[in-house]
Amino acid sequence: MKLVREHLLLLTICLGILLAWFLPEPGRILKRWGMSNPLILAIFFFQGLGLEGRELQKGTQLVKAFGWGFTISQIIGPLLAYASVHVLGWQSDNQIGFMIICCMAPTLVSGAVMAERAGGAVGTGLILAMGLNLLGILTIPLNLQWSLGAIVRLHTAGLLVKLVLLVLIPAVIGQAMKRLLPVWASQQERFVRTIPVVALGIIVYLSSSSQVDRLKELTLSHLSSLVLPSVTVHLLLLAAGYAGARYLLRLQEPACRSLAIVCSQKTLPIAIAVWSIAFAESYPLAVLPALVFHPSQIFCDGVLATFWGKRSGQKTMQGK
Repeated sequence: MKLVREHLLLLTICLGILLAWFLPEPGRILKRWGMSNPLILAIFFFQGLGLEGRELQKGTQLVKAFGWGFTISQIIGPLLAYASVHVLGWQSDNQIGFMIICCMAPTLVSGAVMAERAGGAVGTGLILAMGLNLLGILTIPLNLQWSLGAIVRLHTAGLLVKLVLLVLIPAVIGQAMKRLLPVWASQQERFVRTIPVVALGIIVYLSSSSQVDRLKELTLSHLSSLVLPSVTVHLLLLAAGYAGARYLLRLQEPACRSLAIVCSQKTLPIAIAVWSIAFAESYPLAVLPALVFHPSQIFCDGVLATFWGKRSGQKTMQGK
């Protein structure tokens, strides 16, 4: 049980992907029923419930963190993708799909959950994720325009409403209940740590189930050609995010971990929406790089979050 607790995040991610591969139909049904949204609500409610005020960077430190996070997510990410596709000689579907996913804003769910699991600053991670998604409304079309020559329309109002309803309001309610009912909130510590992780695993299952048919179209050679560039770009972004936060901005260690994980991740739902709006008819296989990139980044960050979390736990025990 101790081993399960230490690696719960990674285990739930792997289980979600495996279930989607071998048993996709229940996941598709639950996805059609809209079960993802209640799970996201639960994740951010418990994130808010567990949020400590000291975890949030203040003043100029938060501004610096946001500026560096934007640089990692929306400048360095697309530039690395552009360099990668040209070095590899990719054209057509692979080129377009890889550029689409690397131009995306951070994930709204997995990055925040993994940052918390890694001993990161939850509040800073939430602000980075939400802020970069709002800015992404403007920067994603611009990045796709210069890199692919395409003008993509995103549903700005719909994305904003989704951010507010699914992320901001549940987190605020959770934080309000923590302040109003501190004794009750302290009794929920076990749920604060486990429910977001389990809910994330279920979301991975639902999302993967809806796309598993396309994933099964991949041949082994095609899959291997997509995995290595995906992992390489993601790890470079993660390393740059952490190094810049630690050695340039001099942020505290929890904030460095949150910035690195959140700002290096790329959101799959918006990537698929952009592909379906602008590229699906002419480039049907351009969705495959995004479908490979997403689980690759989640697996890498799951391993890292488990490692960082264990180190944080060991330091806490030594301090006691």
